[in-house]
Amino acid sequence: MANTEKLGVKKDAQEQELENTVEKTTNFFQKYQNIIYGVLIGIIVVVGLVIAINRFYIVPQNEKASAAMAQPIEYFLRGDSASLMIALEGNDEIDGFLAIADDYSITRTANTAKYYAGLSYLHLGDKENALEYLKSFKKKEDIHWYHAQSVIGDIYLDMNDEDEALKYYKKSAETKDPYYGPTHLFKLGMMYEIKGDWKNALETYQKIEKDFYDQYTKMGVDKFIERAKINAAK
Repeated sequence: MANTEKLGVKKDAQEQELENTVEKTTNFFQKYQNIIYGVLIGIIVVVGLVIAINRFYIVPQNEKASAAMAQPIEYFLRGDSASLMIALEGNDEIDGFLAIADDYSITRTANTAKYYAGLSYLHLGDKENALEYLKSFKKKEDIHWYHAQSVIGDIYLDMNDEDEALKYYKKSAETKDPYYGPTHLFKLGMMYEIKGDWKNALETYQKIEKDFYDQYTKMGVDKFIERAKINAAK
């Protein structure tokens, strides 16, 4: 009987506590309901505005930018200096990569335009502008971004800045892409060799063997592994 009474008292206490909580919540809501409704309406308005901007502005802008990219890419692929200048700056008939990057700055296509602008400048021998645009290329399209890091490494190596070259080769070698991955790792391994870091050179070449065996065989990386082993053991 005593246990039953205790259980009853405990149950009454829990029910009373629940009632108090409900009452406090109700009182709080009644006191601040205007503020709460205002915040909720504000959130709904902001979400609706974001959806509207994306649907009626950003998406159409991206479609226009994508369509505008086709022709400068054609000129870029021709590869001669005159075509590269048109790809960059455009002409009376088309926008170039620079205009697309500027006019459609909020789109993913504008980001891609920066990548192609950097490559165009590089092919024209303008390393300074090539670095500027390749570095401003954001990591939204992974394959292109990793390639951009590799190209930046090439530019720094050509400028005899080995430390910066190594830094960007490391970034480029993080890709899992079957085409770029082994190539970027190989560049990184060679960079370690230049720096006299045979241990890391060996580990980098072995990563090609482990992760990209087909390409490792075609590239003849086994010879570099043997050389790295000999030098790392000294």
